[in-house]
This record gives sequence, C-alpha cells and structure tokens, in this order.
Amino acid sequence: MSSKGDRSRDSILQTALGLFAARGFSAVTMQEICNGTGLSRGGLYRHYGSTEEIFAAIIAREQRLALEALEKATAAGVQPLQILKAFLQSRAQQLLDPALCIDRATAEFAAVSPRGKEILVKRAADSVEILAKMLAMAAECGQIRCPDPENTALQLLWFLEGMGRHNALLPLDKAEAMGRLNSFLSALLD
Repeated sequence: MSSKGDRSRDSILQTALGLFAARGFSAVTMQEICNGTGLSRGGLYRHYGSTEEIFAAIIAREQRLALEALEKATAAGVQPLQILKAFLQSRAQQLLDPALCIDRATAEFAAVSPRGKEILVKRAADSVEILAKMLAMAAECGQIRCPDPENTALQLLWFLEGMGRHNALLPLDKAEAMGRLNSFLSALLD
C-alpha cells in the first residue's frame, strides 16, 4: 500500500504532466500545480522545490516504468518482436494524445535548463540502449534482420522524435502513425 506522501507525489506528477503537455515547460507555474492538485504551496514544496524538479521526476518515472514493463515482459517470455511492437504502439499513442505528449515541453526543458539538457541526454542514451536490447533480442531469435541494433535504435528514436515534432505541426491520426511505424518495422523483417 502506498503512503499518503506517495499518493501526493503521484497526484503532483499526473497534474503537472497534463499541464506541461498542454502548455509547455516554461508556461507552467508551481501555483498552477497547487491549484490542480488541491495542495497548499507548503504541501507542494514539501515534495518538490521547482517545476524543474517536477519535470525531472516525470522523466525519471517514465523511464522507470518503461524498464519495468520491459523486464516484466521479458520475464514472462513474451517474444522480443512482440515487445518491440507493443513499445512502438504505446509510444505512438503517447505522441497522439495531447494530454500525455510532453515532447514539446521536453525540448523546451532541455533548451532552458542545463540540468534539463543533462537529464534528457541521459534519457536519450537510455532509450537507445533499451531499444538496441529489444532489437538485438529479436535479431538473435531470428524475428528480424538487424546487423547493427545500436544504430537502428538511434534511427528509430529519431524517427519517433520526428513523428512527435510532425504531430505538433500537422497532426497525425492513429492509423497514419501506426502505418509509418509498421513501414519502419517491415524494413527490419525483410
């Protein structure tokens, strides 16, 4: 069972995620997060000292949950290609959901905060490492052809980031996004 403090932190992160997704990183204030959570300023500051800390916690949580899901699926014996497809589908859905997509805020966070840039450089490196592991596992099983998993993972990450930027300017629908991802994957299956 989670503690009251854990529930408060979760509430803060969920509320802030929605605000950052809607308005970007710099436009969100601690007062708006207080208003959204119903916490007093003291209650909010008991957990986080700034919007930068909150955003960093959102990124850390996102990475932790992704790793946990990968480990759980691997332990359950889910086939590597199925894990990769599920990851890509989840990422595409996140890109298409305005209430969850913080890509614009993430780029802004890196641009305005040296700590933000450091966190996001690590996030990108971790993402490439995770994707490369998934690709290598699928290649080892003979499910895909991928002689260079790390380079392919980097290209896939760029592809996903590009979709996120494109969606901010010219929105994609789910079918179009999944079609593009399936085209990318089909190149690995040939």
